[in-house]
Amino acid sequence: MSEIRKYGQRQRLWVFVCLLALIIVGIYGCKETEPTPESLFLPELFAQKMEDTLRNRGVGYAFTIYEGTQLAAKGSGGFQSLAADPEGQKDFTTDTKLHIASMTKTLTAMAFLKAASQKGIKLGDVIAPYLPSSWKLGAGIEKVTFGDLLTHRSGIKGLNGTCQNGSYSENIYDGLRKLVALGVSSRGDYCYQNANFGLFRLLIPRILGYTFTGNEAMDDVQTQQRYLAFLQQEIFLKAGVQNAVASFPVNNPTYTYSFPVTAAQKGWNPGGFNAVLGGYGMYLSATEAGKIYASALSSGTNEVLSTTLADSLIIRNLGCYKATANLGTIVYHDGWWYESLQPAGRGLRTLWVKFPNNITCVLMVNALQYRGSSLVFPFNDGNILGFVYNAYVKALQARGARVSAEALPLFVEHPEPH
Repeated sequence: MSEIRKYGQRQRLWVFVCLLALIIVGIYGCKETEPTPESLFLPELFAQKMEDTLRNRGVGYAFTIYEGTQLAAKGSGGFQSLAADPEGQKDFTTDTKLHIASMTKTLTAMAFLKAASQKGIKLGDVIAPYLPSSWKLGAGIEKVTFGDLLTHRSGIKGLNGTCQNGSYSENIYDGLRKLVALGVSSRGDYCYQNANFGLFRLLIPRILGYTFTGNEAMDDVQTQQRYLAFLQQEIFLKAGVQNAVASFPVNNPTYTYSFPVTAAQKGWNPGGFNAVLGGYGMYLSATEAGKIYASALSSGTNEVLSTTLADSLIIRNLGCYKATANLGTIVYHDGWWYESLQPAGRGLRTLWVKFPNNITCVLMVNALQYRGSSLVFPFNDGNILGFVYNAYVKALQARGARVSAEALPLFVEHPEPH
């Protein structure tokens, strides 16, 4: 009996040890562990590096990162409106719509390429036959081509005759008519002007068959509607975006602020832009914008643009820019909009950028910082493209990539805000 008791005791002890081991494994096995950089995908690290700067800084922001056409990471924070605003405090999310400003130019380039391919029109064709017949064509306009407009080399300099980007009044129907009547004298020289793309609000409907009536009020409204309808049908819907608008959603504006943002600060509502669509004006969320640019420009897809048209847009810099580093070529277009250049100036900054490994990022912020004599992106010395690029490089390094110092500098041909 003594041996039996000893055996039973050993058996009970063994069962107890096994149960204790299972409990310990259960406790620690279920405990969440912090992911290491090596366990994260590049888009996740990319998002993490941007959040490190953007989070808890008082700025309303949202970004999305697409790998191919799939959403791979996102982030948002801050507010689209504050307690001092009529709508009260609302969070800024990846579904918050913001005026994307000159990011619209890329959409206009996409729309032209699709309309032109349908109608057999080439980049080298001149625009004169597609302008209203009642308009006076100033000297040199007869030589301006579609490609000139899409690369800001038409020679249009604005009503003041300088290369300072034109105001809102130059981009409404009557303003565009006045610019065409003024003519051009430096076709072929780069001069960034919203009107280069604003003209496509008229040209795209005309290419598609609209006949100008000579009634400017009617032609203005008709071309606005037809331009937007073509974008809705051929760009937005094909990317899975159904409610893109040219103004903030009804009773739900996203305000802009001056950085640093304080709780007592009242925001500025940029308003609606139907009358100046083409060069700027669309309202999109970071999710929607990411879908559109990734669907149109990602390698191996033709959801929005055929491969041939997408390659043409990128290679020829149609509604976009390139920046180069030893890591490869980056394609992008930024945007900004602001109330004024006073110290209290309030505004926004936007960017889409496509990296060499089929990663597309969209970033939006609803605050600008006044520095010296201008308003700038609140971080990274005012450089939004450099900010996103630096986060991308840090993500590569965190993944263990050997990125040498020689690979880091980014050459940007046109670094001014667009």
